Amino acid sequence: MNYLHDNVFLTTETAQRLYHETAKGLPIIDFHTHLPQAEIFNNHRFENLWELWLKHDHYKWRLMRGCGIDERRITGDASPWEKFEAFASIMPLAVGNPVHHWAHLELQRVFGIEQMLNLENAKAIWDDANKQIAEKDELTVQGLLGKFNVELVCTTDAPDSDLSTHTEIDQSEITTKVYPTFRVDLAEDTTSLYDLTALKKQHDYFHENGCRLSDHGMPNMPDPSSAAFDVLNHIAKWNKEKGWTMQLHLGPQRRVNESMTAITGADSGFDTMGSWPQTAPLIKALNAMQNAGTLSRTIVYNLNSNESEPICCALQNFQNSEAKGLVQYGPAWWHLDNVRGIREQMDILTSLGAIGTSLGMLTDSRSFTSYVRHEYYRRLLCQYIGNAAEAGEMPNEPEALNQLIADICYHNPKNYFNWA
Repeated sequence: MNYLHDNVFLTTETAQRLYHETAKGLPIIDFHTHLPQAEIFNNHRFENLWELWLKHDHYKWRLMRGCGIDERRITGDASPWEKFEAFASIMPLAVGNPVHHWAHLELQRVFGIEQMLNLENAKAIWDDANKQIAEKDELTVQGLLGKFNVELVCTTDAPDSDLSTHTEIDQSEITTKVYPTFRVDLAEDTTSLYDLTALKKQHDYFHENGCRLSDHGMPNMPDPSSAAFDVLNHIAKWNKEKGWTMQLHLGPQRRVNESMTAITGADSGFDTMGSWPQTAPLIKALNAMQNAGTLSRTIVYNLNSNESEPICCALQNFQNSEAKGLVQYGPAWWHLDNVRGIREQMDILTSLGAIGTSLGMLTDSRSFTSYVRHEYYRRLLCQYIGNAAEAGEMPNEPEALNQLIADICYHNPKNYFNWA
């Protein structure tokens, strides 16, 4: 049987039916990405496979470093071919890693290349892919969004962004909806972050331009007595007034290799899981928002797997009738975006919350080929639900299971966020 064959992860008949009849064809709602909106508007055509596939993918860079590739052939001054060749050379070492899965799904879905990438066939695959990139309109940025059936994308935008490119996209004939996200932590080093008048003005401006989400990455939730919490709570208040959703990305320890980060820059693969407690500070902050009347639609992404169950359990104490799954235990994120992490997220949410309220998956990516991660997630979801149904652990009622899969993968994220 071929690697990543048509029924990969789908180990029961019910799982196979759920995926092929329901999940596979659903549009993608990608509500958290780092995609460059200028490339979307300009319908960028990539020069080669390295630019499309490796240039912005720090997941691949981390794996290359772990396999002994020198930095020159990762983020340095080596040629695009040398960097691709180096990546190809490590593939046999990385079997089972999610990057190995994603890379080969990308080769299959984007280029129709079924071969296992390695050093011996790297040049042939490089030439084949580059020829397709040069000749096929479906491999431009807008072509790829259409190929993967992406209905909506949310980019990540600093609060002082002028959103001019978003305006151009909105006024164009681009079929994929592209909305901004109000990412406040990107401005932590600027005085404007704590200028609430200026911040409120930008929040209003983002709303006028279609934004319905704020996003906040932080090592931990700030204490309610802190200036940082005061800013966060003001944003929560504005979000609630406008019907926005607040995303809380908790737990990363940034730039742990300081000497390498100084060379390669931020977001180059030198961030890791924080190991400190998350649940108690989160409860304290959510309780303060609840008491202030500012708590509303919120998604909590956790990066410390030791805290996953306590966090999911804690969030159930802050639900109400405003929305199903008002305070979300978010998708497996970043270093937890793998087979084990995704399965664990599903199992914890099923055990401590309601899996039917889940918002499905997101890419959190800078790469336009990363939409295979939605397929990856959907296969694992159908496996999880299908296997449980066949084991008698969930009702094995075809129509109800179809609806459950469709809701998680598409209808829930489409309906949870208040996009115009």
